[in-house]
Amino acid sequence: MINRFRLKKTVCHLSTFFFITVSSSAAAFYDAYPESEGPYVSGPASESLQWQGEDFSNYSDGQQLECSNDKSPIPHFDVTSGCLASKYVDGLKQGWTDDKVFRVVSISKYHNGNEIKYTDQMNQYRAYIKTWKNGSSIPAWSGLHAFARYQTSDDLYVASVRYDGNVTIKVKYQGKYTTLAQTKLTNGAKRYLDKNGKLAAGQWYTINFSAVENTLTLILDGTEILSVNNALLAEGTTGIRTDYLSAYLDDWQLLPGDSTDIDPPTDPDIPTDPETPDPVVEFVPGQTNANNGDVYSFNNQCYQAKNSPGRWEIPKEGSWFWDVVECVTDPSIPTDPDVPTDPETPDPVIEFVPGVTDVENGDVVSYKNSCYQAKNNPGRWETPSASSWFWDGVICPSSTTILGVHTLHLYD
Repeated sequence: MINRFRLKKTVCHLSTFFFITVSSSAAAFYDAYPESEGPYVSGPASESLQWQGEDFSNYSDGQQLECSNDKSPIPHFDVTSGCLASKYVDGLKQGWTDDKVFRVVSISKYHNGNEIKYTDQMNQYRAYIKTWKNGSSIPAWSGLHAFARYQTSDDLYVASVRYDGNVTIKVKYQGKYTTLAQTKLTNGAKRYLDKNGKLAAGQWYTINFSAVENTLTLILDGTEILSVNNALLAEGTTGIRTDYLSAYLDDWQLLPGDSTDIDPPTDPDIPTDPETPDPVVEFVPGQTNANNGDVYSFNNQCYQAKNSPGRWEIPKEGSWFWDVVECVTDPSIPTDPDVPTDPETPDPVIEFVPGVTDVENGDVVSYKNSCYQAKNNPGRWETPSASSWFWDGVICPSSTTILGVHTLHLYD
């Protein structure tokens, strides 16, 4: 009988036995081939030594397949961190993970019931990055990863397509990572990088990572990207790892190491997002308590919070507390380009009179034919200037109404 909790010598580094949980799994040791569950069959991936693969076609929509802290009777893979579910999108059946840290390894059995350690092998899967997680604090090494000759969580080969645009092949041996090969993605027929030079979300990636004798090769979307030799690990299983993203997974296969039957890159079945995007919250100085990673609108521009801006750090370009981002509107709401909309009347700008005008942080004032935004509680006697700690120079809105102390007039 298969022990689906597969303690597999899964212990923390303090040598205390425990079941892997979502939060603690990254610090846990996982053994895919504990001595207590042997003997094992060893050989190259072939017709006689197969793994059934996973295309997620046999599950219901929204079905939770397995979590690292809630094992299921699925015998052909083991989730060691996070959760794996099935999800239907536009009639397509795919896997789904929404965990910042997700790991899963394949489990293969020979006809006599013994598990298989593969020598030559090719790990193939497709992934669609829906969104990146953690706002502006995404580690550079995050992204899509493929395991080969995985023996334990401390002994494995991994090929990575990373958030920072780098592609790497590494060996982890006795708990220590060593980079064997690395290159940088560039945009060509397919745009791998977004405008910020980061790995683009919103598209499929097909990853093939093979280990044949001592040669490790990474193929991305049908094109060989990296190849390097290393002889530290001779056998093991395959797996998938993702970090700091939400992703659809599909067509996970174990192929012969020298296979030429590689799925070509396909993009016709990119899932659309049926969910309505969250509305963007307007930032009101002194009232809105901004959370890191959330997006807010201010003065008709959108910003993503970072470094805990709180209520008083006004969103602006170049701020340590904010990143300028694209405003995303609800695509399900139709707009009529032929119907003109009435322009909104801008908020009045206060004319600053030293010793008289009281302002609050975020207020825009006019002084000597220039406009300034208050910060750091300037009070009545802090005269606006571009170099002041209490003021930022800003562009005066056109056709702005200026509120004087005694009179109301228009300022052009």
